[in-house]
Amino acid sequence: MKIKIAWFGKHFGEEPVISGNEGSGTIFFSGCNLHCQFCQNWQISQDWLGNDYTIDELANIMIDLQNQKCLNINLITPSIWIEQIKEAILSAKKLGLTIPIVYNTNAYDNIEKLKELDGLIDIYLPDFKYAFDNLGEKYSKVKNYVSVATECIKEMINQQPNNVFDNEVMKKGVIVRHLILPNNIENTKECIKMIDSFSNDIILSLMTQFNPLYKSSDFPEINRPVNIEEYNEVMEYLSDFDFSEVFYQ
Repeated sequence: MKIKIAWFGKHFGEEPVISGNEGSGTIFFSGCNLHCQFCQNWQISQDWLGNDYTIDELANIMIDLQNQKCLNINLITPSIWIEQIKEAILSAKKLGLTIPIVYNTNAYDNIEKLKELDGLIDIYLPDFKYAFDNLGEKYSKVKNYVSVATECIKEMINQQPNNVFDNEVMKKGVIVRHLILPNNIENTKECIKMIDSFSNDIILSLMTQFNPLYKSSDFPEINRPVNIEEYNEVMEYLSDFDFSEVFYQ
């Protein structure tokens, strides 16, 4: 059973509680079950850039990242590889893997397969992209994004209900990300509202760095960065909420 990986190594660009000072042990998987028209890593997600590895090789990559003093194992776009990843985690634990496992996902997961990860994943890092299904169909080419992502994020919170930190480094818990899209501020507001409703202890990571890449030019309304007026409107709206913590990218 093979798995395709685009890149692995130390990564310092995640939230501070994930990357810390030592870096996150990132494994960037090829392919994706979404087809986001603005994807920043489309060569990997849509063109499947990468190389094939065995389950044992993936387990050894995890051990090597731990030996490099990475703070965690960060599984990026893992959704289509859950079966292989589960086997690799089990193998790696037998080899001595002890650092936290981060499941870094678009949240459009198979709920039954997600349940099979209970006890194996320490930190869930899902996106919540859309509060309206028509946007999920338009920009990511999938149906029922809202209900699927909502159910999956609630399952993630069920598995890891408490955010646990050690010296400002996350050991367990859930952080929900949202990327602000230009000319879609009502979507962002509704996403913030829904994320707040998921849990009293939810952490929000708000991403403001949208770049019009890949096929963004096919959609004139998002073919530019977020402007200062949109940013300020979101910040003003966010001030009405009491998240346990908010990260900004």
